[in-house]
Amino acid sequence: MFMRQSLTIAMLSIGLGAGGAAQAANGFDPLASCAAALGESSEIPPVAIGFWAYGFLDAATGEAHMVTTERLETMVGALRAECRAAPDMRMYDLANKLAESQIKKEPTVADAGRALLLRFFDPAEDLHALTQSLRPSSDDVRTVYAEPLASALIANYEEMFTPDAVIGPKPEHKQLLTTFTTTARLKAGDPVLDEFPGGYKEVLEFFVSDVPIGRFKFVEQGETLGLAFDGLIHVNGHWVLMPKPWRVLPEP
Repeated sequence: MFMRQSLTIAMLSIGLGAGGAAQAANGFDPLASCAAALGESSEIPPVAIGFWAYGFLDAATGEAHMVTTERLETMVGALRAECRAAPDMRMYDLANKLAESQIKKEPTVADAGRALLLRFFDPAEDLHALTQSLRPSSDDVRTVYAEPLASALIANYEEMFTPDAVIGPKPEHKQLLTTFTTTARLKAGDPVLDEFPGGYKEVLEFFVSDVPIGRFKFVEQGETLGLAFDGLIHVNGHWVLMPKPWRVLPEP
C-alpha cells in the first residue's frame, strides 16, 4: 500500500515542475504529525495529500473511488477538520481513522450485498434465477419512493424484469467493484452521491425511507470501466434491483 501511495506522490511531484521537485526532496512522511503535513507552512501540495488519502481509502475498503478536483478539496478539508481536533495525530493514523469510518457505515448489509453480487461470478450459479430474485415488488418500490414516481417505477420494472431477463458479467470480467451507502445519505447530499449516476440528484426528493443502496460494476481485473449497474437496494428484508429511477420521472 505504501509503495502505491509513494508512487502517486512521486508522479505528482514530477508534474509540478521545479517547485514540485523541491517539495519532493522534502518528502511526505505519513508518520509525521498531521499539523506538519497539513499546516500553512507545509510544502506538500494539498492535491498530493488528497491523492494519498484516496489511495489509502481504496486499499482499506476495496473500492475504487472516482477522484475529481472537487472531491480532492473535500478530502483535504475533512482531514484538516480532524487534524484541528488532534494536531499531534500522525497522518497514517488520521487516514486510517477515515478509512475505518467508511468501513463501519454499513458493514453487515454491505458485506451481504457484495456476497450476493459475487454469486454472479460462480459458474455453478443459475444467473436467470438470481436475476429474477432481484425483481422488486410494488410494495418494495413504494417503501423506497414516493408518488407519483413510485407508480411509474412499478410499471417500468414490470417491463424490465421480463421472464427471460438475465444480468451477469462477461467472460472477461473477473472483478467486482461496489459502492454502498444509504438513501438517507444520498438525500443529505453526502459526497458519496458523486459515486452514483448524476440522475440520482433528480430523485432525491422522492426517497421516503432510509435503506441501504449500492451501485456495482463487473470489470476486467485492474479496470474501472465495465458493466455498470445502480439501484441495488435492501428493502423489506431482501435485495432488489431498481435501476435508473430518474428515467421515468413525471413531466413537471
